[in-house]
Amino acid sequence: MVFQLLKEGFNMEIVYKTNKNFKNANAFLFGLKGFSTLEEEITLEELSTFSDKKIFLSIDKNMFNSDLKELEDILSSIDNYGISGILFYDLSVLSISKKLNVKTPLIWSQNYLVTNYKTCNFYEKEGVSGALISSLITHDEIVDICNNTKFDIYLYGFGYQMMALSRRKLISDYFEYIDETNNKSIHYMIESTGSYPTVESSIGTKIYTKDVLNSIKYINEFKKAGVKYLILDNFMIDDDTFYKISKMYERAVCEDLSDEELVSMEEEINKLIPGSTMFLDKKTVFKVK
Repeated sequence: MVFQLLKEGFNMEIVYKTNKNFKNANAFLFGLKGFSTLEEEITLEELSTFSDKKIFLSIDKNMFNSDLKELEDILSSIDNYGISGILFYDLSVLSISKKLNVKTPLIWSQNYLVTNYKTCNFYEKEGVSGALISSLITHDEIVDICNNTKFDIYLYGFGYQMMALSRRKLISDYFEYIDETNNKSIHYMIESTGSYPTVESSIGTKIYTKDVLNSIKYINEFKKAGVKYLILDNFMIDDDTFYKISKMYERAVCEDLSDEELVSMEEEINKLIPGSTMFLDKKTVFKVK
């Protein structure tokens, strides 16, 4: 198809959603402080210390009327910081960016909603340049999106995935109810299917998957389809383990490895930390007819 031809020659890059001191990264994904659900946040003033890196900035909180003036102030100067892309959730970011004629690329990042190429193509006409694809669809569906859009496609390749976000301070409310002090930053929601990491921030309460997403065996497929950026996330993973895993992903992205070699790497990673392909090889249950 014509879109696939346009993507020939693209090289996949790794973007690290990790702490600011991770030495292996040439590209980082940070949340904008006060405007993001991401664990690792950054201020605009701090961006100058990463002048030799590619920086993607997540502005992905639900906006309220009280946020809009500050958001407009931020977006009015955002082009001065050399950011490689803004990942947005709330459509106010798109609307204000269009009003201000912001040149910094916008990446559609409405997690569970980014599931088809037709909506990608709609946003492309609105001036958006890329999309972070939902981690709830299959690898075949990801390839289908790649083959039918001009967008730069972003994927989560490795890490715990956020399952749900509540604006409520569920952990604080719970400890207030039982009249005890909360001394931990991470708690676990215990279900019959496993233990799900749960954390609270100023944005609200986030619930994560019990296992990490490990997509390394599909790297060749994603490269062939034209996926532009693969995001690796170190949330709740110790530095030494994450470094070893990152080196394997770098090999998978940069070298011409066989599918058998990638499967072997998948097994090696899963020995370091329990991993899963999650929905990548599960048949989609809900389908629009």
